[in-house]
Amino acid sequence: MFSIGIQKEINKAFFDQLPMRDQNEFLQQVYDNGYNASEIAKHLRISPQTIYSRIIAHRGRGSKQVHTV
Repeated sequence: MFSIGIQKEINKAFFDQLPMRDQNEFLQQVYDNGYNASEIAKHLRISPQTIYSRIIAHRGRGSKQVHTV
């Protein structure tokens, strides 16, 4: 069983490997699910201001659905 500490390290490593756009989408989803920027920042070791900036920058850019005919 993973301890909480190692799980945080694993989560951070996966997050860091995502492209910036995917990171921003992830941050937006977590924020929209009720977590505040301070909580997110604490777990990802990013400043809360950076979280707010990246969430604001991502607003309205959600995944685009491609319609095929």
